[in-house]
Amino acid sequence: MKKGFGHRFRKSDLDEWLSKDKRVDLDFSLARTDFLTSTIAFDMSRAGGKGAMAKAKKKRLNCGFGSVYIRSTKSGKSRFYLDYRDAKGNRKQDLAKNASNWEEAILALQSVVRKEFFCSQGIKEEKEPILFEKLADMYIRDWAKNNKLGSWKTDEGRVKGMKVFFKEMFAHSITSQDIEQFKTKKREDGLKLTTINKHIQILSKLFNCGISWRYLKENPCKGVRKYPEESFRRTRVLSREEEVRLMKAVIPAHLESMLKVLLNTGLRRKELFQITWSEHVDFRIRKLLIRETKTARSRYIPMNETVYHELKELHWSRKDDGVVYRNPKTGEGFVCIRKALQGACRRAGIANLNLLDVRRTFATRIIEAGADIITVQQLLGHTSVKTTQIYTMSNQEQKRNAVALLDTVKERSCDTMVTKEKRTLVTHGFSIN
Repeated sequence: MKKGFGHRFRKSDLDEWLSKDKRVDLDFSLARTDFLTSTIAFDMSRAGGKGAMAKAKKKRLNCGFGSVYIRSTKSGKSRFYLDYRDAKGNRKQDLAKNASNWEEAILALQSVVRKEFFCSQGIKEEKEPILFEKLADMYIRDWAKNNKLGSWKTDEGRVKGMKVFFKEMFAHSITSQDIEQFKTKKREDGLKLTTINKHIQILSKLFNCGISWRYLKENPCKGVRKYPEESFRRTRVLSREEEVRLMKAVIPAHLESMLKVLLNTGLRRKELFQITWSEHVDFRIRKLLIRETKTARSRYIPMNETVYHELKELHWSRKDDGVVYRNPKTGEGFVCIRKALQGACRRAGIANLNLLDVRRTFATRIIEAGADIITVQQLLGHTSVKTTQIYTMSNQEQKRNAVALLDTVKERSCDTMVTKEKRTLVTHGFSIN
């Protein structure tokens, strides 16, 4: 491709140059870079080197695939501008914002023309290889904080361990085998299988973000299987008898009130601690408006008689617009009530119960009362019905009643057989006492 100095290389010239390379797996990025670099060197050598550069400073420098020129502002400051053609062939003149000399301006022109070329060919330009640690930081900063408003800090804590395991590894070099080794390491550390599944879920989303941001081509988590959660999923539900014993054993008055509200609303722990009289409680329409949710979706929860009278009495005794449940020692909202709940359970003789089980109890009880699964999903604030199904567990009494149905069917079948035998005997002249 021999062109004289001053000839403006067009897209057809570039296509012709690329077509001469017969390799199927042509790296377009390198090809374009080599083409532009060689063109600059060619034009500069034909122009006469530094002398031409000094002369070009007064006017403009033609680089074949575009040109760079200087304009002076009103304050007398010199600014570099780019003159080139976009993917549609239209002429563009843009400011080279970060260019402070001719070399930087030429590199800026090279970069923008390169992007336009890839755009015209429908090629997605890949970025430079990125370390996993940097991609993980970008995931927390640019995705988790914006899309997981209620739980991004949990992701941040789990990502710290991932950064240690995949330290100094490029994200694109991580394979499914590396992910399997990560799973093995977490099991050796004593993590629960459900927690390991959460780590894999975060990793998968992190790599998907890397693909969207053009740092990766594929997700290494695609071939990694999660542990089957049905075998270790928690199914604890508080029975009515246990509830009576628990309420009698509760010592702090605020804990008893909290448990009553949780059992009748299904609120998450954090949601319960953050509700205020002025923003979340509406006694007029008897509803709770939950704003700061895990899924960043607001929802209304109607107050039944138990919740209405409990909050009404509490509000009458307090008469302020702050948080509903305030720590009497600090005067601020609660952060954790785990120890108080464990103490009450110990005194009541109740084992293996936590606040999430109370939420599951709420979901199970309203399903038993006849509520449909979609209504339960909306009350719990889940984005998927599958998640709601995890929270709705049938209790032992339901299971006994279900199995007892078989006895009922069996008795009916036997009665039918006996009746038929009696009719047959009577028909043949036998008397039955």
